[in-house]
Amino acid sequence: MSITAVEFKTCACGAKRGYEDEHVAAKALGKAQAKRHRAGDRKGTRRGLHRENRFYECSYGMFHLTSQSRMAYQGAAA
Repeated sequence: MSITAVEFKTCACGAKRGYEDEHVAAKALGKAQAKRHRAGDRKGTRRGLHRENRFYECSYGMFHLTSQSRMAYQGAAA
C-alpha cells in the first residue's frame, strides 16, 4: 500500500491549506475523512471528533476543507 499526499499550497487568505481545483479538494476531503474515521476506530468512539465534511472556494480562488455545514455557514453569513 502506498500513501500519496494530496498536493496543496498555502493560500493568500491565511495559514490554510489551499487546493487548486475541485477534484484535488475532493480527493483531500476523502483522505481527511478516512484519517478521522481510522482515528475514531482506534479510540473506540467517534464522538467529539472534528471531521471535515465539505470544501469551499475562497475569494482568492483556492479550495479549503471545513467541518462547518453549508447551512451553518449560510446562517453565519446572513
